[in-house]
Amino acid sequence: MDNQEALQRTLNRARRALQILEEEKAGFGIRVPVDLQIELEEKQKEVTSLEARLSLLKGQRPESVPDNLPRYNDVFVGRKQEIARCLEALSPEERGWGVAIDGIGGMGKTALALEVAHLARQQALFDAYLFVSAKTTRLSIEGVREETLALSSLDSFCREFSKRLGQTDIVTMTDATERRRALLDALRGRRTLLIWDNLETLNAEEREMISEFLRKLPTPNKAIITSRRRTGESALTIRLDRLLEAEALELMREKGRKHPRLAQELNATKPEILTALYEASGGNPLALDWTLGQVAHKGYSISDALERLRNAAKSPDLYGFLFADAAQTLSEKDRTVLCALAVFLTPAKTAALADATDLAITEIQVSLERLVTLSLVNELGGERFGLHPLTRTYILAAVGGTDTVGTAPLSGIRFDSAAQRKVLRYWVDYAQKYGGDGKDAYQTHDKLEAEWQNLEGVATTLREMAGISDALKDRQAAQMLIDLEGALYNFLFFRGYWDERLRLGEWRYQAGKALSQWSDAGWGANNIAWIYYFRAETDRAVSWVDQMAEAMERGGSREEKAGAIRLQGMIAEQRQNWPEAERLYQEILAIYRELGDKEREANALNDLGVVAHQQGQYDRAESYYKQALAIQEERGGNAMQVAYLGNLGNVALVRDRPSEARPWYERELALAQEVGRQDLVASAQAGLAQVLEREGHYAKALLLALAALEIRERLRARSLDFSRQLVERLRRKVEME
Repeated sequence: MDNQEALQRTLNRARRALQILEEEKAGFGIRVPVDLQIELEEKQKEVTSLEARLSLLKGQRPESVPDNLPRYNDVFVGRKQEIARCLEALSPEERGWGVAIDGIGGMGKTALALEVAHLARQQALFDAYLFVSAKTTRLSIEGVREETLALSSLDSFCREFSKRLGQTDIVTMTDATERRRALLDALRGRRTLLIWDNLETLNAEEREMISEFLRKLPTPNKAIITSRRRTGESALTIRLDRLLEAEALELMREKGRKHPRLAQELNATKPEILTALYEASGGNPLALDWTLGQVAHKGYSISDALERLRNAAKSPDLYGFLFADAAQTLSEKDRTVLCALAVFLTPAKTAALADATDLAITEIQVSLERLVTLSLVNELGGERFGLHPLTRTYILAAVGGTDTVGTAPLSGIRFDSAAQRKVLRYWVDYAQKYGGDGKDAYQTHDKLEAEWQNLEGVATTLREMAGISDALKDRQAAQMLIDLEGALYNFLFFRGYWDERLRLGEWRYQAGKALSQWSDAGWGANNIAWIYYFRAETDRAVSWVDQMAEAMERGGSREEKAGAIRLQGMIAEQRQNWPEAERLYQEILAIYRELGDKEREANALNDLGVVAHQQGQYDRAESYYKQALAIQEERGGNAMQVAYLGNLGNVALVRDRPSEARPWYERELALAQEVGRQDLVASAQAGLAQVLEREGHYAKALLLALAALEIRERLRARSLDFSRQLVERLRRKVEME
């Protein structure tokens, strides 16, 4: 009501001013000054505009108000911040000509523009609402369909706007330049909202002419343009990004209300599957709509529809609509950069892209600028760039090397697989540079931690390319996978990525077998067996120990065969077959001494100490542990000392010598934290907790025991039950204090 009253007062003032001008004009007779005539016409337009806006604000829609806004009958969710920014940019106080909405296809640019326009109409911000589009797009049961309209130039847009405004004399003009000028003149004194949709379909010259037209748009007229290409100088530019997950779930529910079968499927689907759908779609409303349509109209389950979404070659209608036009315009360097970004799963900096592609930084920058303009690459600030999940899926399908190779057409677009391989090799080299199993390798594990998401993605891509789960398809990819696992297995163990080490170890085993590289297969089995041993999953460990032994017999060195014997000793130890464990450990001790391998000699001595310890032979155990520690101290191998320090603490504690155990555990904790060995951090924390318990410091002991429990629960380590019992015991003691 306040808005109506304010607008009514403004209208009354304008009418009085118009009346004064008309009286002044009457005083001149037929010789009216030009300036007065122009002022009178402008004031008449202002009155007409205010009358139209007041009618709209009252809920009326007079025929005199030009308005061809399409009805938007689909579901609209979210975008509250974007709507607020658009409405602010459309206010007369803002100096720019309006809003440019860009982003990849299907992100809801047109829907947002129409939502803002309808809200502006509800608030009577303008006296005319005119919509034109270079194309229309609809989502049918069969998929995405495009219909290109005749409006393919600025002049055709000007004709359409003039027609809607009732300016037939402008429509019939023969000179396009004069038509543009006349339309701008006709807009003076009005408050018209012009919506230009899908401008990416126009050529560069037409887009530049539209930009020039908009820069001259007289205030308080405003415009909203939508385009997949970045544009919009002198305007607020909104790059439309993904829906939030909560908004995407709301979209799913709203769609379900319209389609009973979809609602039934949504209710029966686990939340994690819906989250996976959101992630695969990248929060793209059209992709979500398309996927849900497969369920509502074609009878797919949500899981099956999700798999179609993830496979670009099986969904060429969707992916072709989203990307094919832009892909046709790409240069070779543009495609190389896109291939690189498809491998980077975290935002990539320009320098890293240059290293990965061997392109010059200036070439990378030129391509990135172009790709950002095309909405194929997202600029994330700090000179970091990334791909939308749908863009990545499209590129990987088009580049080949996935299970979509050679299948249905992605509009004939292909990317050079050599560029992808170069980037994959870059990451394998990166892992080898900062990983491995050298005594000081732990010092660069932070480098691997920082890029783990990328490295894990590379491993998955190499496995798919190699085809090792079925029939070998790519020997080079299989070898790179072996190299990658060899560089990462120690890091994965130290930093607590035990499940990931199991997965990569199995892939290395499969790749080694596929290539008849038995040593590599054996090392893959070895790296799996150790995790199962540390989790006390003995039967699984035995299976992989056997496979390691078999592989090493076929192609391993003497030292590698000794590694299989050591694991057999570990199994005997875990089964408490002490004589067999000691026999096997003594055997490998002799082998390692003969080979002059001091590091593995120390490991064998430590293993013998564990066997002696478990049998209550504490003096003998301590001797073995100290011999092992002395070798590593002489070598400077900090990473290997950690376990020996903890074992010495265990011997002191079992002898009821907590004051002697404390310094061993403290050294173990400090060194474990330095080298990043998570399981031994927990071991030291649990050991110190027991020392503090013996000393009566129950609260402090409980904090350490809880920290150890948290790590062991994450790792599912063999000492998990012991840690739980320790925590419960300490909690009771704390409560009793």
